[in-house]
Amino acid sequence: MYNRQLLDHIKLYSEELQSTLDPRTDTHQKLVQKGMILFRQQLVYGVKFSNGKVEAKVRDVTPVSVELVFENLADSNCSCPIPGICRHQLALFFNVLSRTQSIFLWMQEWKDHWKMNDILSTLQRGSDLLDKEELNEETGPEQWIKRIRDAYHHVSANNYYQLEDWARVCYRRLLGFAPVEREWKPLFQLFAAFESLKVINALGNESGKHKYVGAFVQQMLEEAEEALNKLATTASPFAFDEYFHYLREESATLLEEKTEFPTECTDMYMKLWTLLFKNKKDRLTEWERLQVLPSENNEWRGEIATIHLAILLENDQWALDKIKQLGADIAPFALRWLKLLQTERTKKRLTNYLPAFISQIIAYISTLSRNYEQAHFTRALFQVLDSDTAMKLDPTLLEKIYIQLLPHSRFQYITYLLDKRDYRKWAELQVYTDNNLEYIDRHTVDLIAKHDPGALRPLYHETIAGLLKHRSRDSYKKAVRYLKRLQKLYKKEKKLTQWELYFTELQRRTRRLRAFQEECRKGKLIHDES
Repeated sequence: MYNRQLLDHIKLYSEELQSTLDPRTDTHQKLVQKGMILFRQQLVYGVKFSNGKVEAKVRDVTPVSVELVFENLADSNCSCPIPGICRHQLALFFNVLSRTQSIFLWMQEWKDHWKMNDILSTLQRGSDLLDKEELNEETGPEQWIKRIRDAYHHVSANNYYQLEDWARVCYRRLLGFAPVEREWKPLFQLFAAFESLKVINALGNESGKHKYVGAFVQQMLEEAEEALNKLATTASPFAFDEYFHYLREESATLLEEKTEFPTECTDMYMKLWTLLFKNKKDRLTEWERLQVLPSENNEWRGEIATIHLAILLENDQWALDKIKQLGADIAPFALRWLKLLQTERTKKRLTNYLPAFISQIIAYISTLSRNYEQAHFTRALFQVLDSDTAMKLDPTLLEKIYIQLLPHSRFQYITYLLDKRDYRKWAELQVYTDNNLEYIDRHTVDLIAKHDPGALRPLYHETIAGLLKHRSRDSYKKAVRYLKRLQKLYKKEKKLTQWELYFTELQRRTRRLRAFQEECRKGKLIHDES
């Protein structure tokens, strides 16, 4: 038998579950039915109670591990990939509940709970009832927004460090409420990500809390982009219009409301107007509205958004003038605009924008004080910048970029020089970046030795000199191996006289290094006089 505390916990969990699952929706009806089937087939096993929670295994297509946290339904989890409440959690719940009461009684209470809500909602004037259509909790942006906000109605995290986990659990639960129709799922996902960002933003505005939910905010941007990409590839039914209207009107709050995440909010705004709101008239109206928007509330967000709309409207000269006026601060958004313009089939407009973008980005990188920040932003640039596109637009521009961003652009520049077969510059770059032959793959060295052996000589000299500085037997052996390869290069170029001069001078400088001299004799670079 359960003790009193455990019974109270089960009752609390039961009530929260009844309030969360809606029997009027096909999704939740089927979810409860599947959980009931698993329970009745006795597929729940290994049930263990501890510290206000219960753990068990559920034998399904593949066995899964389930944990129910009685004091907070949102903290419950399952090893299956289904977000939010799943059939395995319900199967375990029914297993636990069956030991204290009838499952049939619980099902009746669940349905009666929602019937009472319906009755209360219809207590209106008779004239209203004559005109009112049948209530459908699954349709209409207002119902969706209410459901999404209710999911975050109380912060269940015990401390700031748990905020992100709490937010992720709430979001996974939200996705479980998505409509069953395939075409509606991405729209619900977009709404969930959009409203979740606004809710977490409001929470983050509380002193210090924004530090602990940054990764979740970034996740919402990724979720929104995934949903937008799906919506952009399919024709939208007319029923979507009222949802789109809500998002179009509410997108302004991303620029106007106080936030600790200005970059992320601006990013969400840009994604919406790029992928969803493509009507030229709507974009023009929004662009004109942004130009008269007071700047005291939106910091720089309004200016970035205005540039973005100008680019979408192909008002290129205005956008370029504004970009030059704002300077290096626009660099993070220049990456987004660069990616946007590269998707155009002709890429003609990118020709005008690319020099301005690159100039601002390089200036911005130089302002970063930490080396790892410079390296990170440089990588971000080359993840976006299509080298083939840049070469076609301006063959000299890409190399200038690589040179200006050294040493962070070293790997990209190396690939570029090898593709161009500019082996002399390649070797100079290795020396400049203190990279010796020990760290260069043999295939590349052999390739250059075949086409331009002279390019490798300075690199061999630097590598051998570096090895001799280590003053160890092992480094001397490696130096001899490289000397023998270098000798072959000189011989291949028919410059054995220069080799003799180089090696004679090397012997003179290392005459006190007896171990090295010995290794040279073993390698037959020095012949004993007899």
